[in-house]
Amino acid sequence: MRTTTHFARKLTAALGAAALTITFAGTALAHPESEGDHAGGCIVTVAPGTVALGQKFTVAGNFGGASVFVVPGANGNIGEDAEPDATTPQGSSFSIELTADKAGTFRVWGLLEGSECGDSDTVVVSALPDTATEAPTASIGAVILMGLLLFALPATFGARFLMKARR
Repeated sequence: MRTTTHFARKLTAALGAAALTITFAGTALAHPESEGDHAGGCIVTVAPGTVALGQKFTVAGNFGGASVFVVPGANGNIGEDAEPDATTPQGSSFSIELTADKAGTFRVWGLLEGSECGDSDTVVVSALPDTATEAPTASIGAVILMGLLLFALPATFGARFLMKARR
């Protein structure tokens, strides 16, 4: 009796590809590059991009002495006489935490007054509290080990199956 090796080869290839993806894939934060050029080279980011009402989010920038404005709407602009929601100390960068006190989509602006240096990012605040628990984070060693195991197992069993099918 002759067994087909087609399924074993496809399964081995799929599991091997999944293992390599797990082993070598990373998360890229593409905020600055995705938006093109920034005036004066100033970049502002908001993390996380979605929070629940009452939670904190971090506003960070690569310039100091910024005035930070939180404006309603995804494309919200700062009013003429608007007061900043926060100011940052002088320096080469800043990182501040703000609390989400209203639900909706907001544009967070970081501007260096008297210059063209400024940028914005979006934060979405949901009205429902976040009741999910944070998933435990795996160390890079555990992820690499899992990827190698997922690569070695199909290779081993795939080879045994192929050798068995040849007999």
